Amino acid sequence: MPISENEFWWKDDEKSLHKSVFQHVNHLDKEQSHKELSNVRHMKLYGNFNILGLNAYNYSVDGNQQRNRSSIANRLTLNVIQSITDTATAKISKNKPRPQFLTNGGDWFLQEKAKKLTQFCEGIFHCTDIYAKARKVFLDSCIFGTGALKVFRKGNEIEVERVFINELKIDDVEAVYGEPRQMHQTKFIHRDVLISMFPEHKDKLLKTNPSSSQLAPASIRTSMIQVIESWHLPSGPTKDADGKPIKHDGVRSISVENVTLLKEPWDKPYFPFVFLRWGLRPLGFFGQGIAEQLQGIQLEMNKILKTIQISMHLTSIPKVFVDSGSNVVTSHLNNEIGGIIKYAGTKPSYESVGAVPRELFDQLDRLYQRAHEQVGVSQLSAASLKPAGLDSGKALREYNDIETERFMNIAQRYEEFFLDACEQMIDIAREIYADTKKFDVKVKGEKFLETIDWKDVDMEEDKYLMQVFPTSSLSSTPAGKLQDVQELLAAGFLNREQAIKLLDFPDVNAVTDLQTAALENIEKAIATMIGDGKYVPPEPFQNLALGLQTVQEAYLFHQNENAPEERLELLRRWMGDANALLNKARVQQLADQQQAAIVAEGQMQTDPAVDQAAEAQAQEMTQMPEGDILQ
Repeated sequence: MPISENEFWWKDDEKSLHKSVFQHVNHLDKEQSHKELSNVRHMKLYGNFNILGLNAYNYSVDGNQQRNRSSIANRLTLNVIQSITDTATAKISKNKPRPQFLTNGGDWFLQEKAKKLTQFCEGIFHCTDIYAKARKVFLDSCIFGTGALKVFRKGNEIEVERVFINELKIDDVEAVYGEPRQMHQTKFIHRDVLISMFPEHKDKLLKTNPSSSQLAPASIRTSMIQVIESWHLPSGPTKDADGKPIKHDGVRSISVENVTLLKEPWDKPYFPFVFLRWGLRPLGFFGQGIAEQLQGIQLEMNKILKTIQISMHLTSIPKVFVDSGSNVVTSHLNNEIGGIIKYAGTKPSYESVGAVPRELFDQLDRLYQRAHEQVGVSQLSAASLKPAGLDSGKALREYNDIETERFMNIAQRYEEFFLDACEQMIDIAREIYADTKKFDVKVKGEKFLETIDWKDVDMEEDKYLMQVFPTSSLSSTPAGKLQDVQELLAAGFLNREQAIKLLDFPDVNAVTDLQTAALENIEKAIATMIGDGKYVPPEPFQNLALGLQTVQEAYLFHQNENAPEERLELLRRWMGDANALLNKARVQQLADQQQAAIVAEGQMQTDPAVDQAAEAQAQEMTQMPEGDILQ
């Protein structure tokens, strides 16, 4: 590929930078036009729609209508690419990976900060609706091979948006090893929006010529403007040994055809995008999608379907053979019941012409099956059916595990996708806090929203590690989840309250919330004592037996995590007070039983010997060691 004369656009000043950027991007479009043609072809294969292009003016224009070829538009289709793509998207993107932060040899306070940082990122994920946008990115990776999510700062907030991969311009030579140094995003934005974003350039924006595409209606051509946002990564360090910024060549710019709207330093070693690829290539930046993998099979299936359709049209209708010398009234050849056909000479005969060869249907079925086998999606999954004989939740789980192993690589890349997004979000949060000294996130708790401030979770990057895990390891269906919990309960890994809490069936939450209220009440007290350092005394109306077991488990867990001694002392104090309340309750119960026995025997006078025995037994129970009440 020839080197563009404007390849070093980032070295220009603001007066001429926009010219260099547009010339360089136009050069890339011309030299790499095969990419857009490939993306258009894959979009056609997935969508059963003969679009003219992928830009803002022709992505919705039907090429068949433009060419007046309605017969092609009405052809018979069997889109195996769309079926497999939608199935793979449903199976993998239903998971909601969550980054988890682990300290690298930190103390208890650092571990608690890491837990809050996990909640902090969950809150950002919820605010940005990243899971819904990630599903679109995953679909893009299946169709075009690569999907992109943009993570950026908007004011003092963090935003994410799905980016159509055709908008990104990357030099193939520079990205031969998958690590380009510059990237451009082209996008059509309304003129009024640009003026509101850059009011200082209003006069220039009013004079900016919109796209010259002849396919665009005049009303659109006068309002939408092509904007190019460009990044060049710094070639060297951006800070000295003391952490002070130093001069570098990292640049971010926003340009339209006649003016540079923004030019600023870019000191980050990455682009503000997170990429997901369905299949990896040995060389280059972009991946390989399902549409590319199956395009040969799909085109052959289209060819067979066209043959079958034409053959059925020509040969599937019975024909009437009439001798040319016969005197037959053709209007009598109709579908009337008991109709009379008058003829003289040779009698007319109804005959069926030869049927479509069965080999065509067999070959079509084979290709359809091979397409599913090549990608690893079963035809039963594509049709939302389960194999015959697999009725139990355990059998279905094993079947899903076997099928999902084929997607292990893309599933891991999908999880890493969220880790990369989380890293960029943390970087932006740190930047916002440095500028404003305030940045907090609303976190969804079990019952209410909580607020976590960045200053409470800020840690140096070398103090923590990140890993990702799915939202739930249980089955997704109510039947499968119920069997999972039943197996754990039968094995003794859960008690009744924990099992009910794990079920989390929305339609029965009103009932299960009451049954798990005792456990949640104890867990709230533990969280207050360990998290806030405030003592919450036990109450007689709590389930103290369950509380002693739960608090004891929490005490041992936090002791292993090297929690502060004063926090552990609160848990020990709670267990001691709970034991005292239980002992007092048992003394009162024993006294009530003794009194009831006396009344039952008709002894209205108090027996001193009985009173002394009851008092001695109560004194003995009061002096019992902590924890004996659990025996």
